[in-house]
Amino acid sequence: MNSQENEFENYKNIPDLIEPSIQMSEPNSTINIFKGEFILRNGDCDITMSGGIDYDWYPSTGSHFYGKPIITSAALAKIINNENSFDVVIDGLLFAKGLIIETTFGGEGPNSIKGIINKEAVLGDKTIPVNKISFSIPNFMDFIGKPVKRVHYENITLLTNRFTFENDNYIITIDKVFDYKERRESLKKKGGYLILLGGELVCKKGSVSFSETKEIFACFDTFLTFLNGRKTSALFIKGMSENQCVWSDFSDYYVDSYKYVRSWPKQNSKHDFDQLWCNFNKLWKHEDNKDFLTSLIHWYVEANGNSVFSEGSIIMAQTALELVYNWWIIEQKRMIIGKDTENINASNKIRLLLSQLNLSQEMPDRIPNLIDFMNKTENIPDIPEAIVYIRNAIVHSQVEKRKKLSAIHGLAIFEALQVYLWYIELSLLRILDYKGEYSNRCTNIYKKKEFVPWIV
Repeated sequence: MNSQENEFENYKNIPDLIEPSIQMSEPNSTINIFKGEFILRNGDCDITMSGGIDYDWYPSTGSHFYGKPIITSAALAKIINNENSFDVVIDGLLFAKGLIIETTFGGEGPNSIKGIINKEAVLGDKTIPVNKISFSIPNFMDFIGKPVKRVHYENITLLTNRFTFENDNYIITIDKVFDYKERRESLKKKGGYLILLGGELVCKKGSVSFSETKEIFACFDTFLTFLNGRKTSALFIKGMSENQCVWSDFSDYYVDSYKYVRSWPKQNSKHDFDQLWCNFNKLWKHEDNKDFLTSLIHWYVEANGNSVFSEGSIIMAQTALELVYNWWIIEQKRMIIGKDTENINASNKIRLLLSQLNLSQEMPDRIPNLIDFMNKTENIPDIPEAIVYIRNAIVHSQVEKRKKLSAIHGLAIFEALQVYLWYIELSLLRILDYKGEYSNRCTNIYKKKEFVPWIV
């Protein structure tokens, strides 16, 4: 056995890197879905097209079709004048519903049609169950994961790129791409969208249908979004059977354009997410809990994205905490019942939440402006009162409230938002019984280790 064979033997137990379902090396590059002949169908009317279907990121994410209709101008005009909504049919199978947005007749060149795809878009036969799913994830955080290897020609590269999420029915594995750092830098410079992770879902027993896949990924995407602090989804999902692609889902699942935000996971939290995923998945199975998780994480990432500045984000963050209070404190724990549930004020609701988080009364060290505001303002005994005071000054439009808001330093408002987000992150982690490390956005960013407060 030569040295190269020895090297391969040494690493045979380390799994291979999973590649994304779609190759994409530059931000915002077009993904070609199909080229050739397809049909636009409305009832008995067919327009045979010679062209293509692409997935684009700008001006909005989603698929569009284009091409030359193989039909006379007169026949085309007759059809288009009556309808602009069509089924897009490829190889005899419905791909998607489409809407024609531009038709060019005659002139110096041939007729042409352009259109957009609505909602679900699946290439292939989605009625066939599969035992493995391949997918891609754009715009996802950096992390230090479990070991994988990449074999390229005669070279072996070891990488710490893997997360694995498992339950009774399937295993989901996601890997950062081999050139993650270079891609992330390119994404920071250009903005937009870029595939950063590849993934696989493998059934432990039996197979999974297309409709089951959609439900699995609705849960998984929501979970990933909570980790990421910004909306992301599995895209370009491919159903595999015996290593052959049976169908490919090119539906437009929502992903936020790239923007740096803080989130709660530590970069090296790879060992802390397995149980968190199991608890999240278990909670998701009940319809009311699913609605709670979906709504809470929506308000959290919208506030965290700060797209409506700190003032607007504080309003969304307060909405999230109100939701946690009502679902967790009132409905689940039944700590207060009767009319008292309606009479309690916002700051006391937050204090009740904090009592379940075991937060100490020490002031965090990264909110000096908020603490200064609290110390200089009458009748503000603690941080919950301070952030609610700021929220009320934003929401209520009376002259006195506007004067109060204008007197609050902008950095104090920003820090109030960070406190709100901190409370939301800890509340959901407590609900999910998380017991690991986390990144506290309100303390020194270089602090080496901090565990959630309820296990200390």
